[in-house]
Amino acid sequence: MSREEDDAVALVRVYCGLASADPADRPASVGSMLTSAVVDDAGRLLHVCEISDDPAGYAQLVALLVERSGGPSGAAIAADSDDHSVTSLLSAAGRPLAIADDDSVDDFAERFADDDSLEEMQSPPVERRAVGLARALQAGALSAVTLPAPRDLTGYKQVLAAHAALTSGRHSAAVALREVLRELYPAALRAYPDPAEPVSLAVLDALPEPGMLAGTVAGGREVAVAADAVAAHLAAEGVADPDTVNEAVTALRVAISETPRRATVNRALTAAVAETVRQAVASVRACDAGCDALVGALSARIATPAPGRRAAARRGEPVGDLTDLRNTGTGLRPVRPVEPEPVGRRSRPEPVSGPAAPASPRPL
Repeated sequence: MSREEDDAVALVRVYCGLASADPADRPASVGSMLTSAVVDDAGRLLHVCEISDDPAGYAQLVALLVERSGGPSGAAIAADSDDHSVTSLLSAAGRPLAIADDDSVDDFAERFADDDSLEEMQSPPVERRAVGLARALQAGALSAVTLPAPRDLTGYKQVLAAHAALTSGRHSAAVALREVLRELYPAALRAYPDPAEPVSLAVLDALPEPGMLAGTVAGGREVAVAADAVAAHLAAEGVADPDTVNEAVTALRVAISETPRRATVNRALTAAVAETVRQAVASVRACDAGCDALVGALSARIATPAPGRRAAARRGEPVGDLTDLRNTGTGLRPVRPVEPEPVGRRSRPEPVSGPAAPASPRPL
C-alpha cells in the first residue's frame, strides 16, 4: 500500500455492525463471540472478523476502528443487543452506539445485502446481520447516539479514555515505523506486510540493520548460522512457536538478499540506522504494553454479564420468569431482600383484646 493509499484509508469515515450468533448454532465449547463488520461511506465492505465478548475483544475492535478511520471517534457502531460486555464498554467510553431489535436486524440483513457479491450472499447469517447493521448506519436507517454509561462502569471512563489514547498512539507509532523502514530498511517492508505485528517487531528488534544478515561473509554459511541462532533465541523467549519464528527470519533474510542496498546508507550510518529502527519498534511495543495493562485491569473488573430481557426473549424463554426469582432456589437474589420480623423492645405491640381505647388528643 502506497503512502497516498494509507492517507486515504485514514481519512475515510467508517460504520461498524456488531452481531451475535444464535447460541443454538454455536458449539458448546465455543465462548461468547461477536461478529464485527466495517463498511465505508459508500457501503463497501472493508473488514469482517470475530471478536470475543470481553475487554480483549473490545480492545481489538477499538484498534480496528482506529486503523480504518484514523481516530478513536471516527466510527459509528450498531449492535443487535445491549447485553454484551463490548457494548457496555462502548457506552462507558462515550462512543456513538445504536441498538436494533431482532426484527430490524433481520430486515437490514436482507435489505442492505449486496446481491452482486456471491461471497457475501453465501456468508453465514451472523455475518450478514453484522453487515446489514453497518450499512443501515451508513444509509441513515439507524442513528448512533451516545448512550448513558452503565452504573458499574462509570468509574472506568478514565481507563477507557486512556486506552483510546494509547490505541491512537499505537497507530501513529506503527505508521512512523513503516515510514522509517521505507527509507532505511526497505527489505523489512518486503518481508512483512505489517511490520507492527508482534513477531515482526521481535525480529526487527533483534535484527535492526540489514547488514547483520547480508553480505558480511562469503558463501552465506555463517549467515545461515546467525539466522538460526536468532530464530532459536526468539523462540526461547516465547515470541511464537519455532516454526513461525523461523519463517519470519527466513522471509527477512530472503528479502534482504533480493533488495539492493541504498548507497546513502553506508557503513558510517549503520549504527544510527539500527538505533532508529530499534527506537521505532520500542515505541510500538510501549503502546502495546500500556494497552495490555489497561485491558487486564478491565478484565479483572468485568465478569460475564447476566442475560437481559431481550437476550432471553431472543432465545425463546419467557421474559416474566426473569422478574420472579425470589422463590427459586437458584438465580438472582431480589433487589430488596425480605426483612425479618423485628423483635425486642422496638417490635410492634401485640393487639389488646376488648374495646379499643379512645385515642388521646394530640397536643397543639
